[in-house]
Amino acid sequence: MSRETASESAPADTRLALRIYLALAAVLAVLALLVLSFGLPALGLVGILLTVVVFVVMLAFTAGN
Repeated sequence: MSRETASESAPADTRLALRIYLALAAVLAVLALLVLSFGLPALGLVGILLTVVVFVVMLAFTAGN
C-alpha cells in the first residue's frame, strides 16, 4: 500500500467510525428513554432483543468462516 492510498483512506475511516459512534449513541438514547418511560419491563425486553442481536452477529461471523 502506498503512502498516498493510506492517507486517502484515513478520512473515510474516520467518517465511518464517527457514523458508528453516533448511531450507537442514538440507539442508547432511545433505549434509555424507553426504560425511563416504561421501567423495568422495558429493560427486560431490551435485554431479550440484545440477546437476539448477539446471536445474529455470532451466526454471521460463523457463516463468514
